[in-house]
Amino acid sequence: MKILACGPFIGDFEQEITTFRPYCRWLQEVTDYSKTYISTHFNRSFLYDFIPEDNMFYVMENISRKELGQKGYIHENIQQKDYTILTRKFRDFIIDNENCNKKDIDIYNMNYIKSTPPYPIHNKRFTSIRIPDIKIECKNKIVLIPHKSESEERLLEVYKFLNDKYDCIVMGDMKSHLPQFNILLELVDYIENGWKYIIKNISNVKAVICPISYWTTICNLQGTNVFSWGENVGQHREGGIYNFRNKNIMTMPSYKDTDITEVIDMIERFLEDIYEV
Repeated sequence: MKILACGPFIGDFEQEITTFRPYCRWLQEVTDYSKTYISTHFNRSFLYDFIPEDNMFYVMENISRKELGQKGYIHENIQQKDYTILTRKFRDFIIDNENCNKKDIDIYNMNYIKSTPPYPIHNKRFTSIRIPDIKIECKNKIVLIPHKSESEERLLEVYKFLNDKYDCIVMGDMKSHLPQFNILLELVDYIENGWKYIIKNISNVKAVICPISYWTTICNLQGTNVFSWGENVGQHREGGIYNFRNKNIMTMPSYKDTDITEVIDMIERFLEDIYEV
């Protein structure tokens, strides 16, 4: 019996979505292992519905709770030697579960270095995320995800427009702008279920408005109506490597000197088309 082990992953949500998860899927598809085990954050285990729950090994909870310490593939409080210990614990967990030997396990993980080196797109397999079974829903609302690739001042202008004219809510993680409006950060179970709330609502709302980012990638995976602006939008447009055949996206090239009112005008046009359908 040969076992594929992926992880441990202790980095941030962006790299889990854009690198670690699709890398695990690719490894599972192109290799011939009897079983697959994955080690990651306890509050993001729902991303891995393609393996049995018993095959998940969670990293220490304090690592997952310190979200702002997660950067790229690493956690700022975990040194290389500590990561080696986590890897050993992961391997021992599999040995206990399967009553196997070390030589039966092949462990693949991200390079544990600060520079976050890219992994080739042909070593990734992107699939939609199963919508979590959780109660909070905002089906007929517009969601603004204020990713920090855009300035907070300009995002505030976008929020004011959306809030005045539409039924708009703000969502995002702790690294997002406009935390004073983020409805998720007020929840007592944000750490446990925040990512589930985000994925469910991205999958079900009327539309998502966000600067071009991994949030756009998620929207495309889920087939969501999404408007994104920023530099390098081509990868998310139709035919782009991060489009995933989502025809419900509108993108706008935008730079730091682009007047934010031009972006708002395009958002309004995008939403008018949606509400006419």
